[in-house]
Amino acid sequence: MMICFVMLFLILTLGVNANPIDYNHPQNIRKFADHLYDQGDYLSAIGEYQRYLFSSPKDKNQILYRIGLSYRATGQISKAIDTFNWILKKQPSSQLAKTIYYQIAHSHFLANEYEKAIDFLGQTTDPLARQLTGINLLMLKRWNSALELFNQLDLENLPTDIGKSNANYQELAVRGKHLPRKSPILAGCLSTVIPGTGKIYNERLADAVNAMITIGLSSWLAYDGFNKNGPNSVKGWTFGVVACSFYLGNIYGAVIASQTHNQQIESKFLEQLRWDIGQ
Repeated sequence: MMICFVMLFLILTLGVNANPIDYNHPQNIRKFADHLYDQGDYLSAIGEYQRYLFSSPKDKNQILYRIGLSYRATGQISKAIDTFNWILKKQPSSQLAKTIYYQIAHSHFLANEYEKAIDFLGQTTDPLARQLTGINLLMLKRWNSALELFNQLDLENLPTDIGKSNANYQELAVRGKHLPRKSPILAGCLSTVIPGTGKIYNERLADAVNAMITIGLSSWLAYDGFNKNGPNSVKGWTFGVVACSFYLGNIYGAVIASQTHNQQIESKFLEQLRWDIGQ
């Protein structure tokens, strides 16, 4: 039995040593890089993919594509775009070109560079790319243009997944178009006629009460001064100026309140929109 154990040990030892794993072999480096990428360890994957590129592999574009995606996954958007552009520059007619165009535009979207994404996509006829154009239009609050584009796509024979998401984007465009906004002009007009009512319109009751009291009180004090001392009343002119300042501020404040309200609901909607779209 002792002899058997010794022979078994020698066989296993020799078997292991006979075919040692070459961790520096290009194919093994590629496998390890893919493993890191699949595990979400993108920074380490970038290093391994770059090491693999030293072997001048035939699948260089595929590797660079993964490096670009890895850069983007780690928030290095500019490096991702540079990598994608390098592929296009070297191989503008490669099979990856169509996908690369989309990924560059998507990277601009993630960097909040919506105009650049739209300009980059240009007059593309690819449904997925056109849908991305519409998404960027939504983020720019160009609701009508986005809705028109999604409606055009809806008339085409879209793949099931794109058609389903397109219906969702149509709904988002309609919601964005009909957000409960306030009219700055109407708010200003209301406060011009009756001080404080513009603030009530903007659902700022405390500000409205404050405006009514300050303007009403200062106006009454100005009237009282002029009534007792005539046109040369210091009290009348002092509180008259104060009343006018409060009155004009009440109009300006109502306009600003409407604009602030609109910015807040649009920002909240765009934040939810970006979440629904999924970065």
